[in-house]
Amino acid sequence: MPELTPFWISLQVAVVSTVIVVICATLLAKVLYNKQGKLMKFCESLVLLPIVLPPTVMGFLLLIVFSVNGPIGNFLTNVLGIKVVFTLTGAVIASVIVSFPLMYQHAVQGFRSIDDKMLNTARTMGASERKIFYRLILPLSKRALMSGTMMAFARAIGEFGATLMVAGYIPGKTNTLPLEIYFLVQQGRENQAWLWVLVLVAFAVTVMGTMNMLNQDRYREVK
Repeated sequence: MPELTPFWISLQVAVVSTVIVVICATLLAKVLYNKQGKLMKFCESLVLLPIVLPPTVMGFLLLIVFSVNGPIGNFLTNVLGIKVVFTLTGAVIASVIVSFPLMYQHAVQGFRSIDDKMLNTARTMGASERKIFYRLILPLSKRALMSGTMMAFARAIGEFGATLMVAGYIPGKTNTLPLEIYFLVQQGRENQAWLWVLVLVAFAVTVMGTMNMLNQDRYREVK
């Protein structure tokens, strides 16, 4: 019977980070989706930066930011009592950073796909922006939001580079599935690594299949 700790650690990290990402990315998309101009493009570039930067680079930057020698890390550790580096908190933060752009992209695309005439009609009828967002924009974007949530969760559960840099590999504490696979191979235990590889492959296939099912009606409309 394999040790299931890496699975539960990965699941915990992925669930917590996905909840944070879904809330924060959706709110940011609400603010930025209908904005124009150079400042908007600059803000979006910063949000999407983790997609193009290597995960190890993101991990290094997070390591610098949250190190106890830095102002942020020092404040969190000594004032709030929150240690980030080489902890599960570090793994969650790394997963949030790398999966945030995926959720944001899906949310923005979902919001921008809504017909402006419908929203303007609601405004002329006296609906507040808050009511329009929660009663119209969110329900009409539910497929995009669900797809973004699944992609963010999948990215979080498969995160390796940034997690290794920030959280490290501490058995029973921060050994997520991708880290466990890597170190099992390093130790010559390929048979055990194969088990977790198959688990992640099955999970990825399930996510992609579910996303295709969510979007199949849209594909039919395009045809």
